[in-house]
Amino acid sequence: MSSILDLLERAAGNYPELVAVRSPQQGTQLSWQELRTRAQRWGGVLAAHGVAPGDRVAIVLGNVLEFPLAFFGALYAGAVAVPVNARLTPGEVAGILAHSEARLAICSRETRPLADVTVPPLEPEELDRAQAAALPPLPAGHDDAEILYTSGTTGQPKGVVMTHAAIVETAAMAAYEFGMRPGERVAVLMPVTHAAPLNLFLVGSVYTGSTVVLDTFNPRDCGAMLELLQHQAVQYLFAAPVAYLLALRAEPSGYDLAAMKQWVYGGAPMSADQVQAARKAFGGRWMGVYGLTESGPNGIALADEDHDLHAGSLGWHPTVNTEVRLVDGDGREVLAGTPGELIMRTPSAMRCYLKNPEATAAVLRDGWVYTGDMARRDAQGYYWMLDRKKDLILSGGYNVYPREVEEAILTHPAVLDVAVVATPHPEWGETVAAVVVLREGETLTLEQLRDHLGPRLATQKQPRRLEIVATLPRNATGKLLKQELRQLLA
Repeated sequence: MSSILDLLERAAGNYPELVAVRSPQQGTQLSWQELRTRAQRWGGVLAAHGVAPGDRVAIVLGNVLEFPLAFFGALYAGAVAVPVNARLTPGEVAGILAHSEARLAICSRETRPLADVTVPPLEPEELDRAQAAALPPLPAGHDDAEILYTSGTTGQPKGVVMTHAAIVETAAMAAYEFGMRPGERVAVLMPVTHAAPLNLFLVGSVYTGSTVVLDTFNPRDCGAMLELLQHQAVQYLFAAPVAYLLALRAEPSGYDLAAMKQWVYGGAPMSADQVQAARKAFGGRWMGVYGLTESGPNGIALADEDHDLHAGSLGWHPTVNTEVRLVDGDGREVLAGTPGELIMRTPSAMRCYLKNPEATAAVLRDGWVYTGDMARRDAQGYYWMLDRKKDLILSGGYNVYPREVEEAILTHPAVLDVAVVATPHPEWGETVAAVVVLREGETLTLEQLRDHLGPRLATQKQPRRLEIVATLPRNATGKLLKQELRQLLA
């Protein structure tokens, strides 16, 4: 298979009547044959509006049935899809549309104001009714398929350019690692404009002929996710750790989740205590996945059977079509127990950052993706995340990895959530600051926290500052926005 559309053509031919995508919130669904036919029509309408092969088409939609139609429709027109998170501000959307040089934007009536001032908008009604032109030949594997904008947790978002072949490799990995089968139901609740929901689970479901149950996770209604899983008899779910942790409050034991074959978590770290609490409450089989947009996402998996002794780690084996190493600053492989940067080699890697050759050269080196994530490998071969290379705290000559401190703080019974960042210090350069969310009715002082951490962390790793907040700032995929925390502490 050379392109994403080859996967869709195969699914429509093999499983024409099986449900491809279902939207419970819209009360509608499409079979594989219907999805292909309508996506082809949308592609023809885009072509009639002047979209030529290689042009960029922005998709400013949420988790609705129209998203896969727009995504595959853009590909049928030979265009490069630019998914845009509908929760962004108008300024953020305008920046992405301008940077990507999108020719037009597919948007709903609700999201149209985000795109209207920047590029010509098209709504689904127009795509269903307008005159269509002839479609170009199907794209090849080496053609660009999508541009995904990174979350910008460490700076300005970058446009990650992915080819068709790279995404097909990602989908193949997902099919193998998760074990999805034709007709099985896969819930996609995280924003489908992001790499894991889109490439692993939407395109992965096209690869396998599975049914995508497309809906939106609402952090203010924790029980809604469990109700959806029960009512739709979902068998596979990918979610950020925050979704599982919030859903714990809704008492999962009160829902019938027996259909679930695989709970998958990723996109942000999950401590051993958090993973085990979720496994106990939800039951079933669990898999942790580590990857990044620039790799497909692709990387390392923690299988269910490894959780009893190694929960909290990334796992011991790379995913099926990936190699992983830990290297020092000179690119030399480090010994077990020594911190190093995770690098990976995979056919699902990005082609480049759009219009950013310097950043591309820093991340893609000699066929390897340099992740910027620091980790160590234990004597049994399991990888343990330490932190982002950029988040390393240099305190009095010591390297302090925030994730290690966060893991220790989460063992305090009063702590629900935590983020650790650097704060300036006149003598040591930087020192450790902890921003904590407490459990309901609990209190905590810096002295109490340091007493608790005494047996667990060396003195130089313990927080010198404690801030209590109601919630931690996170993006739509659950990743901490540490830049906002640094601004809070400044």
